[in-house]
Amino acid sequence: MIQFRDMKKIFFTYLFFIMAFSCFIALRLYAGEKEDINGAVAADNSESGDADADVEMPDVAAEDALVSDDEADYEPDEPMEAGIINDEWHGDFSPVTKFTGSKPRIVCWGDSLTASYDEKSAYPDFLRKISGCEVINYGVENENTEMIAMREGGVRVNVKSTVIPADRQMIPLFLYADDDSPVFFLEYGEGGVNPCSICGIEGRLEKLNGSFYFTRSTQGERVAVPEGTQFKTFAMNDCSKDDVLVIFAGTNDMPDSDSVYDIIELMRAMLSESGCDKYVVIGMTCAGKMKEIDTVNEILANEFGEHFIDIRTYLLNYGLEDAGLNLTDGDKSDIQNGEIPRSLRRDYVHGNAQFYKLLAQQVYRKMQYLGYVPKED
Repeated sequence: MIQFRDMKKIFFTYLFFIMAFSCFIALRLYAGEKEDINGAVAADNSESGDADADVEMPDVAAEDALVSDDEADYEPDEPMEAGIINDEWHGDFSPVTKFTGSKPRIVCWGDSLTASYDEKSAYPDFLRKISGCEVINYGVENENTEMIAMREGGVRVNVKSTVIPADRQMIPLFLYADDDSPVFFLEYGEGGVNPCSICGIEGRLEKLNGSFYFTRSTQGERVAVPEGTQFKTFAMNDCSKDDVLVIFAGTNDMPDSDSVYDIIELMRAMLSESGCDKYVVIGMTCAGKMKEIDTVNEILANEFGEHFIDIRTYLLNYGLEDAGLNLTDGDKSDIQNGEIPRSLRRDYVHGNAQFYKLLAQQVYRKMQYLGYVPKED
């Protein structure tokens, strides 16, 4: 017969099992509810992911590479401030000075980025077509800014004392700059050197075996040339204060944030020599030759103000679009590295025809803005 003490044991044993089973059931219910919740969240995320997969996303990196910070910040419902890139390159504008008179002659000074080899694909060639103006091209390859300034007259070139005979006899000529720099006339091209003049006597300069020679154009009186007489190129004799000067120089100097001031001094000397108050200065384009190109162009912009064109910024942001070209992987890499897109270049430094056409358009636009040429309605 089961005694009371045994019944007590049995009772507590059953109670223990009942409590344990209840806890087990409660834990299972809790775990199942949590699983349902997580499953619902996962299903939502899965549905959202499928929806996104059906949407064609734009190539943000490619678009950002062609958009400046100023343009990215632009809000259409607010008026755009004057001078930011969208207005400068594409927007309508009112000239700062009203154009009057007849179309001017445009004189372009520079290196191989200005020189024309076929009379149709350099920027002065395109500028001639766009503007309808007479455009003179004094671009010579491989020249630095000082060499360009010597041809233009911004750096004075002198003649050692000599005698020009009465007949058309060729005579040796020794030339030197005011700062004793060597003179490189005719080293890489004519560029407005001939016909030149000494003491008002017109003639032709030649370079034979590294030495200069002068031959007068017509017979005349024998002339003794004093020491330090200025040698004048054709470009110097032909210039007019009514010309519009375009200076695109400095690439062969490879300037940094210090030496760019030497270039500015030379450009100012060129403007002073010409007597022209109408001019445009084009900024540097080849980042590979100038580690501080952004700073260099900023210094040039501060110096020349509204006369300055930062064509590199334009080409990086709008060049491909305005040329009607698609962005290639190579272009994208170039833009990310601060280089002009390769689709606009024929080599590392020089542009192709599309590059120079865009440059000519922006130079002409700048001239319209400054009131140098008429602005079409």
